[in-house]
Amino acid sequence: MFVSRRVFTLITILLALCSCGGNSPGAQVLEGDLLLSVPNTEVKASAGQQFIKVTAFSDWSLELDFTGEEPWASVDCSSGSGNKAGIILSWDAFDGEGEERRARLTLKCKDKTSVVEFTQIASSESSGGGSSGGGSSSGGGATEIKSDKVPVWMELPATDREDLYFITHDMTLSNGNRCRNYSIYYDTSALLSFWVAYPLNNSLIGSGSRTNEWGYDPKVPAKYQPTLFGGFRGYDRGHQIPSADRLKRNANVQTFYFTNMTPQKGALNQNSWAALEGKVRGWATSFDTLYVVTGADYIHSTTKTSDNEGKSVTVPTGYFKALLGYKKNANIGNSTKGYLAIGFYFKHQAYDDSQIMSTCAMSIDELEKKLGTDLFVNLPAAVGEETAAKIESTRDSWWK
Repeated sequence: MFVSRRVFTLITILLALCSCGGNSPGAQVLEGDLLLSVPNTEVKASAGQQFIKVTAFSDWSLELDFTGEEPWASVDCSSGSGNKAGIILSWDAFDGEGEERRARLTLKCKDKTSVVEFTQIASSESSGGGSSGGGSSSGGGATEIKSDKVPVWMELPATDREDLYFITHDMTLSNGNRCRNYSIYYDTSALLSFWVAYPLNNSLIGSGSRTNEWGYDPKVPAKYQPTLFGGFRGYDRGHQIPSADRLKRNANVQTFYFTNMTPQKGALNQNSWAALEGKVRGWATSFDTLYVVTGADYIHSTTKTSDNEGKSVTVPTGYFKALLGYKKNANIGNSTKGYLAIGFYFKHQAYDDSQIMSTCAMSIDELEKKLGTDLFVNLPAAVGEETAAKIESTRDSWWK
């Protein structure tokens, strides 16, 4: 276990263990199956629209409160009965010169309410807002980059570097629920993510096909991303969260954001690395949730390549994966409270598939020492320090 581990309280961890991590930002739920889902609770100064969703158990009404100010937003449906998706929330342009304005959306159903605060920030402070769909083909939607609030999710490594930005993207599942898709820890100097972390199981993989809709990450300004419609010069566009791990359309599109790409040699990307990705999806079927961290080791790299606009991008010297599987009430990880973990490190070179388990596999402790970073920082609070140490120091024979 890496020495810089930060421990969170057990009760907070237990609230985050479900594969979708509870409600996404902007969604607040009360008892009685009442939920108002607003994907982007903070938007830019320009006028715009977004779809919001009501989940209700009876007749409901939706109100907007502007705390005494003139109305600047509206919904196209203010009442109904039962669940309703596709409600349009619209807002006017704002020229407040660095200010912000707020509205309160209140969903009422019998004696229960669900409230979401909605904020619009003037142009000098605009952010990209949340992301639930495709990237832009003409440039990142954000005018500045800033970190999202770091939640207590089991897959997350340490986020204690001041030079990197934590950014998370949400997705909509087949049942209409919203949850996290994946998170990145982004380096604006190297123009790539140090790691991408996400939960994995059959319901999160979903069904569909590869979209190939390459685009800018809407939460990162275009100047901080590589432009990759034509690929890197001399390298593959290597996904960190694989396209095949998210097959539902809106989630798959997000895997083609340029912030999810690294310059990867085709001999690695198309062969043993792809084989490992297939193994990971296979292993995920045996767990309730498999927590995945995929990353690029580039700190000591002196090799650069270029994007389609000539911007310099750091070429990693290696790649890694860290896996933490959880299975409740099963023989898997029975002596470690249902958890098993394993790490992988690949130098940036070709490997035979037979080397994946014999050469590249290792314990989480070994991988942490190699990377100099703390993986699965929230595990000790869930299972205790002693059990977490056993999980991270052991390469269980179950992994084959």
